[in-house]
Amino acid sequence: MKILLYITSILLASFSFGCNTKGGNLSLKIVDSNTAFKFTAKFDEGKTRQLNEYLDSALNNKLPLKQNIDLLVNLNGEDKVNLKANSGWLEINFDKRNTSMAGYIKVKKLTEGIQEIMTRK
Repeated sequence: MKILLYITSILLASFSFGCNTKGGNLSLKIVDSNTAFKFTAKFDEGKTRQLNEYLDSALNNKLPLKQNIDLLVNLNGEDKVNLKANSGWLEINFDKRNTSMAGYIKVKKLTEGIQEIMTRK
């Protein structure tokens, strides 16, 4: 019985500590297959402005990330990437079929920059 009480108290303490830490919710997922590249990020809404500035500069396009967006962004004239976003959430889909290696490299660099911004304190 003491062991059960001890384990329960540790779990409750861990749970309450986890709920009280602010700005720590970050989830990054990358799926890179032969035909597609998908990047998904769930992050603290406070980082939306920084991410918005980075994407505006990297893509030469004004993107309102605080709104629900789902659009195709032109990378280099021929390659396009599907970008879906909302405050605290971003998804980038790139179809590798019928696209150039330069487009793929640009998407990879873009997502590396996003990861850098998201992991900064």
